[in-house]
Amino acid sequence: MWSLLPNWGFRNLVHATYSKRTVDLPLNDSDDAATIPLKELVRQYVPQAADSYRYWLKPYLFNGALQSMYVTLADFSKAYPVYYARDIVDVTEEEAKKYKNLPSGQFTVDYVVEPKEKTSEEFKRRYQETLPEGYPRLHPRCRYYTEDEMLQVRKLWDADDKPIIIISPGLAGGINEPQIRAISEKLFRSGFHVLVLNSRGCCRSKITTPHLFSGLHTDDMRMTINNLHKRFPGKQIHLAGFSFGGVIISNYLAQEGSDSIISSAVTVSSPWNLLNSCFAINKSFFGRKFFQPAIVYYLNKLAENNRETLKQVPELFDEDEFNRIKKTFKTTEDFDDKYTGRLAGFPSATCYYLASSPIARIFKIKTPMLIINSEDDPMISTDYPYHDIKKNPYLYMATCDLGGHYSFVDINGKFWYVDVVNDFISAFYKHIDQHKKLDDHGFNVSQLHFKDTIDLY
Repeated sequence: MWSLLPNWGFRNLVHATYSKRTVDLPLNDSDDAATIPLKELVRQYVPQAADSYRYWLKPYLFNGALQSMYVTLADFSKAYPVYYARDIVDVTEEEAKKYKNLPSGQFTVDYVVEPKEKTSEEFKRRYQETLPEGYPRLHPRCRYYTEDEMLQVRKLWDADDKPIIIISPGLAGGINEPQIRAISEKLFRSGFHVLVLNSRGCCRSKITTPHLFSGLHTDDMRMTINNLHKRFPGKQIHLAGFSFGGVIISNYLAQEGSDSIISSAVTVSSPWNLLNSCFAINKSFFGRKFFQPAIVYYLNKLAENNRETLKQVPELFDEDEFNRIKKTFKTTEDFDDKYTGRLAGFPSATCYYLASSPIARIFKIKTPMLIINSEDDPMISTDYPYHDIKKNPYLYMATCDLGGHYSFVDINGKFWYVDVVNDFISAFYKHIDQHKKLDDHGFNVSQLHFKDTIDLY
């Protein structure tokens, strides 16, 4: 759409895409009829995401490749010193039966907390005491919490009406990433309750059943949301997804449709068409030579670290074969065609990408969503669904000329979107009544002639 603009520069420009009549959001007001359109809520309370907003980038990070590499290579070890409490969620066979596609086994959740320990030595001691035997070591400032400690965290959450924000990281992401720590710290310092939901096998979590992440693996999120809503029925719940984590969020919201209990959602640098993105990353020099090998390396390590569990499916994973062929994987498609797609129940990576792409079900999303992307993202397809977004009143897209892959490092070295996400969620918490019905001006996907082909799988 704005591809004619040069993909380099120092001053960033935001372009907004939305429906002519965005969904009307009910206000916290004595007047029961008082509402505000989604686009107006953004204009008033999140001006950084409004059309034509400009801001300066860090001068020497003047294109998407440099932005993205900087975040990967720079030293953020002392930045965003937020602490996390890791909790293991055990999914029993009985629990798994309550959901459509929930595998048994384990996944992990990292809750943002104030550190209980007064010294680093005390933290290290508690870290060692609570680390389960045989589990990977965790990233700095994160340790496992006992059941009693998690009970205390939930009691703190129950003491106020502040909203809950679930962060869904990218493919190789989690609390190891400065972006995730930055948004966690900002939301936590705003008084919100924040947790990071790790995909299975990711962020040094251990899988106990042969199930890895996929774009359609939404039931870990669904179970987490349902449990939180049951425990804290009066709280707003918001979702924030980064890169591949946004794919999971978008697919989850589409599956829930008008039954969604989520107050709002934000995605940052998330692909809409996974097949296109698979091709796009190989079109640029940096994509082929830097980003693609890094992702393949991560995927191989993921399989290697969980090889004992994956061997429970011998027809799919043979350790000797894996050791022989892993060096032949040149692209993510190579790995996904051999493992991810088949573990998700598809015969090939192509089928898996088509089925997992949120664009296939974009009109089923009926939760207010802010979508943030850049035109110079070197890791995903920038052929964004502008026309589709204009037809769904629940969606608001802020596309920047520059910014790379969830980097957007501004002139002060900060991630521009951190304040955007915080202000968007704050606007819902302060001004929107989640108990009133939203007015979407009669938007109904069932009225469309191609209703039977919207969700391909």
